[in-house]
Amino acid sequence: MMKRILPVMVLAAFAAACGVPKEKHNEALQQIKKLKAELAAERKAWDESKAEYEKKKKSLEGENTVMKQKLSSLGQDLSQLKTEAGQMVKNLTLKDKQIADLKKAQEQARKRAAQYRKLVDSFRKMIDSGKLKVGVRNGRMVVQMSDKILFASGKARLKNDGQEALKEIAAILKSIPNRNFQIAGHTDNIPIRTRRFKSNWELSTARAVSVVKFMAENGMDPKRLSAAGYGAQDPVGDNNTKEGRQQNRRIEITLMPNIDELPKIDVK
Repeated sequence: MMKRILPVMVLAAFAAACGVPKEKHNEALQQIKKLKAELAAERKAWDESKAEYEKKKKSLEGENTVMKQKLSSLGQDLSQLKTEAGQMVKNLTLKDKQIADLKKAQEQARKRAAQYRKLVDSFRKMIDSGKLKVGVRNGRMVVQMSDKILFASGKARLKNDGQEALKEIAAILKSIPNRNFQIAGHTDNIPIRTRRFKSNWELSTARAVSVVKFMAENGMDPKRLSAAGYGAQDPVGDNNTKEGRQQNRRIEITLMPNIDELPKIDVK
């Protein structure tokens, strides 16, 4: 546009200098005015187009920033979802294992209950005669015998009646497969001090050993037997009463759990 105006302006100036008629001069001036108006309009349009371009550019840059933020957020959400999905898979696996462990524990509990009922039925005659008791202590089946059936006071040598009772017990226990047995001696809290036994610890332990040896001699596998002496440290009755002290003077035969029945512990 400027290239078009300059020649016209030069022509108008030249015409004025050379005495060109006024009509021609005015016509040139009008053309200049028109061209200037067109130039101004084009410049305005250019400025408006440039402003619109800058506006669009800024808007697109803003949208681009928003899209990048959204993509970043979506990426984080996707990562979080993957993490949560992985955790859900782990949780489901753990739940499946817990359910399997629970079913196994229930089956073991059912077997123990059946074994307990069978044991009670096997010992029914001896239970009814008062020779022993069958119960559960600390989650384990226990056969309990009073010391007065097995031993004289302060002694660790088995009486004849005690030996006969233990023969019956051994015959039943050795028929139970895959079980170990702990024979534990217990006393009341009245101190003892003899030439052989300096305390109730020694007495209770010696009595347990006597029972273990006798049961091994009567057909039980020695590898499945162990002896322990608790002295007065594990009472079942009140040592302040005669009846309670009598309850505490006892031999307990505990059916020990199998290794696969014990809870699994990860050692790291």
